[in-house]
Amino acid sequence: MFSLSSKQLRVGIWACLALLAAGLFFSARAVHDEGPPIGGGPNGQPNGQPLVAMGKTPCVGGMAGTFPCHNVDLASFLPLSDIGGGSVNDVWGWTDNLTSKEYAIVGRSNGTSFVDISNPDQPTYLGNLPPHSVDSVWRSIKVYANHAFIVSEADNHGMQVFDLTRLRNVAAPPVAFTENAHYAGFRRAHTLAVNEATGFAYAAGSKDTCAGGLHVVDIRKPGTPVFAGCVDQDGYTHETQCVIYRGPDLEYQGHEVCFNSNEDTLTIVDVTNKSEPKQLSRTTYAGVGYTHQGWLTEDHKHFLLDDELDEKNRGVNSTTYTWNVADLDAPSMMGVYSGQSPAIDHNLYIRGSRAYQANYRSGLRILDITNVGAADLSELAFFDVYPVDDAPQFSGAWSNFPFFPSGIVIVGGIEQGLFVLRPTIGGQTLPAPQLMLDGSGPGAQQAAALDATLFLRDAFPVVNTHNLLNQGPDKNTRVVLLVTNLQLVQGETASSVIVNLTGSNNEAYNLPAEDVRPVISSNFAQVVFRLPDALAPGTCTITVKARGAESNPGTIRIKS
Repeated sequence: MFSLSSKQLRVGIWACLALLAAGLFFSARAVHDEGPPIGGGPNGQPNGQPLVAMGKTPCVGGMAGTFPCHNVDLASFLPLSDIGGGSVNDVWGWTDNLTSKEYAIVGRSNGTSFVDISNPDQPTYLGNLPPHSVDSVWRSIKVYANHAFIVSEADNHGMQVFDLTRLRNVAAPPVAFTENAHYAGFRRAHTLAVNEATGFAYAAGSKDTCAGGLHVVDIRKPGTPVFAGCVDQDGYTHETQCVIYRGPDLEYQGHEVCFNSNEDTLTIVDVTNKSEPKQLSRTTYAGVGYTHQGWLTEDHKHFLLDDELDEKNRGVNSTTYTWNVADLDAPSMMGVYSGQSPAIDHNLYIRGSRAYQANYRSGLRILDITNVGAADLSELAFFDVYPVDDAPQFSGAWSNFPFFPSGIVIVGGIEQGLFVLRPTIGGQTLPAPQLMLDGSGPGAQQAAALDATLFLRDAFPVVNTHNLLNQGPDKNTRVVLLVTNLQLVQGETASSVIVNLTGSNNEAYNLPAEDVRPVISSNFAQVVFRLPDALAPGTCTITVKARGAESNPGTIRIKS
């Protein structure tokens, strides 16, 4: 913790803020899921040997136990029999901002497992949340405001809501959990995306609503999800990523934009107005088999896309398509990366300068995307969960989650279970950021904050008449916070830093920073964020989150 006296702290903070005022400026078709069955086959082990729980197993001589590897150690492994049975599908993660513990959330055909991996070498299976209706090999999970949101292809499943803070006090695991809330606005969905910056969930492939496109749900109050709209201009959507766009296309900066994988196209939609979404482009590409899923680079300039059927249809190695999305009205596919094996690529995520791919029978593949602007990708590391072969079949690694602050990566093996992995290719884990408080403020937790344009202390109006530094019609107030223990590393962008804000009406927002940079001659960084449109007057609580680690809380005041 920052240990200066209150007097020293006040002097240091406002001296730094004076530097800002003195001129420190910043710039502002066929439905795939009816296809081949997934899971339930051999476990991929030599001679079909059964899988058992494993602890810490370094990658030595290209092997971690029976698993081929490179630059990735096995921290631990829990077989299906140890986490509730069935077969594995989606995985996601949660970091408790109160305890800093990390948890794996593992979708299975017969429920959802919760695993405490705060000690990665000795994970603890806490329990199972049964399906809302019946079993299904398809499940999708995302997290927002300390709640898990779970959809499934099972009929009448809808969307389950589970309060993750219940995992703090599980006395005698494993236990049978119950859902905290349920959303029945659709019967089934294939996948789910959540924009943590806005508090909206996007269910893809809800075939009974929205023509199979995106079914939009307001989850800002997690216990009472509310229907918000449909994105159906291009029919069925398989997966999506929805963000507050911070890329180079000036026309759409600050808009909420979804990048949809729509079977045979990348379809980009402006969803800022949920009742009137605007399709910006619909673009196919050479070699298309089944446009499955993809992820934006953190600067929102490029999009990496995986196609789930090109390997089987064309006999090519795992293929990743690099898109230039600097012009959202006219994106272009600029290059192709061919992987080391013929395995099918399934789900990928990007953190900093690395892409983490779950490529079915070849397992986790970690790519260096430093030169993505030239469509030049290269493999840094891998961990193969299906040792017997890399055939283009729908078995092995379904998905992965690489966003834990510890650097741990989890992988779900369909026929295997939960892999807890520790990449050994460098990188750093930094201490939690610390939000600077104003000892002279009206409350003990008053944040040291300024209007980013007028350099006035709070209370802040949501909309500024004189927003000098912001171009265009968006006049919402930008706020500068001061934070220690925060420095962006290579490959990270400002939007990877999130300001968590709880309004006076208890509405939760997760707001990406628009600018993060060091303050001259100090150990502070300035974090600039935009106040949300619907923010009510009163006192708000804020924290700053970077690499999954969350700061101490502070408050700011909003005036009408």
